[in-house]
Amino acid sequence: MKTTLADSKKHCIWMEAGVIDFKICKNNFDCTNCDFDRAMTETAKRNLALKRAGEIPMGKKGKVIPWQDKMRERSGLQQLCRHMLTGRVPAYFCGNNYQCQHCSFDQLLEDQMEFFLAPERPKLQDIFGFAVPTSSYLHRGHTWALLENGGRVRIGLDDFSQKVLGPADEMKLPVLGQEFHHDAVGMALARQGNKAGVLAPVDGIVEAVNPKVRQRPGLAHDDPYGEGWLFVVTPTNLKPDLENMLFGQRNVAWIENESHKLLGLLESSAGVTLPSGGAVIDDVFGHYPQLGWQRLVQEFLHTA
Repeated sequence: MKTTLADSKKHCIWMEAGVIDFKICKNNFDCTNCDFDRAMTETAKRNLALKRAGEIPMGKKGKVIPWQDKMRERSGLQQLCRHMLTGRVPAYFCGNNYQCQHCSFDQLLEDQMEFFLAPERPKLQDIFGFAVPTSSYLHRGHTWALLENGGRVRIGLDDFSQKVLGPADEMKLPVLGQEFHHDAVGMALARQGNKAGVLAPVDGIVEAVNPKVRQRPGLAHDDPYGEGWLFVVTPTNLKPDLENMLFGQRNVAWIENESHKLLGLLESSAGVTLPSGGAVIDDVFGHYPQLGWQRLVQEFLHTA
């Protein structure tokens, strides 16, 4: 079967090594947490145990050997790094006899890939049409903060800010290694010539920035708690920063209060009165520019 480069990047490592004929990876190459990888590894171990006991493994599964052993059968430049096999890097060759657990390059790639995976979806509650996370922290400048492995914090803009200001034309995100402080402007967004600073929710040093949002700023609006995350930081003052944020049902109560504030602005400045229980329209600024960009930014993001 003829495959393209794009297709090959989806192939399971067991297929790329030549142990099996065909298998598409559906786990983003996270072999550690892959049921198929565990099953294949167990089968390979049983076959090895049988061979050591002088028996011959039978059937189709009897031919299964560890993918690492299959790769060791190759020579020289044919011994491709597993990250090259799965398409993570364009060219790299194994110099560690496929002892990935002892390979510094492998660990570096694993750490970096963890950064760029979309975060786990938070628990959400609907308030006037705004999706409110109850399993993430919220900052009063309408950013969210999610605690992750290794003590890192992933940060994004909440659904409220995105529905009020609408999709950005540009995101001015921090650079790698940049240090910033909570309640100080750490990034900015721009739309139709208007700019808005965004307050950082925690003190920290930037470890990763979402390249998808750099390329398509509207992603933060379309999927604020998933693919639209902004950056990951190593926090430097986490405990007191978290104490200054909201969590759980406090998030719901706060967004409900912010919603009533917004409804008041709509009624007083735009003459809009929503029916009881009605949802605020997406892209408030786009539909009611008379509210004023600066007014919305100052009122809800607390920046100029």
